[in-house]
Amino acid sequence: MSAPLRIAVVGVGHLGQHHARLLAAMPGVDLVGVVDTKPGRAVEVGAKFGVPGFTQLADLPLDGLAAATVAVPTISHLEVALPLIDRGIAVLVEKPL
Repeated sequence: MSAPLRIAVVGVGHLGQHHARLLAAMPGVDLVGVVDTKPGRAVEVGAKFGVPGFTQLADLPLDGLAAATVAVPTISHLEVALPLIDRGIAVLVEKPL
């Protein structure tokens, strides 16, 4: 059996919270954290799934992270996704990059 994929969700608003819920329930996936800039939101959603919540992407531990779902407002897609892509992390962007 291989190690679970370590995945994070950035942006846990209406759609992002569903990504977190589904990833947390998937076999072979280790949801390692969620990020949201809205005060309290990341902590609230993270607590539902037993993972830490962060208010800044820079606080999310990226070592060993295999993938991230980016579900932030469209205007922020590139700003959020590019640093992850630059580190070799697979990124699923909720809408067009």
